[in-house]
Amino acid sequence: MAINRRLAMYIILIVWTLTIASLAVHSWMNPEIIGGLWKYSVDLSITNVQFDNDYLNITVRNIGFNPTTISSVITNQTSTLHTVPAHEPISAGEIISICIAFKWISGYTYQMKLETTDNFDYNSCNTFSTIAP
Repeated sequence: MAINRRLAMYIILIVWTLTIASLAVHSWMNPEIIGGLWKYSVDLSITNVQFDNDYLNITVRNIGFNPTTISSVITNQTSTLHTVPAHEPISAGEIISICIAFKWISGYTYQMKLETTDNFDYNSCNTFSTIAP
C-alpha cells in the first residue's frame, strides 16, 4: 500500500511538472498571451539627458500600452520642478522632452528617476544615470 501511494505521488509530481513546462513553452511560443498581461501597463524609458548651461533636457518615451502623466522628476534623490506639458498625459509610444532648471557640476554622476500620477514602480526602466560633461 505504501508503494502505491509513493508511486501515485511521483506520477502526480511528473504530471504537474509536465503541465507547467508545457504552459511555459506555449506562452513563450505565443507572446500575445504574455502581452495581454501587460495590456494595462505603463512603462517609461529615459532615452537621453543633455546638459545645457543651468538646465537638464531629459528625453522620455512611453514604451507602455497606456498613457501616463509625470508627476515629478527626481535628480539624485531630490524632486525637481519640470516643464513638460506638465499635467498632460504622455501617450503610448510618445516621446517628450522635459526641461529642468538644474545647476549641474562637470564630472559628477547624476541619476534621474521619473514618478507618475498612477504611482507605478518602474524599477530600472525609468531610472537613468549619466556623468555631466
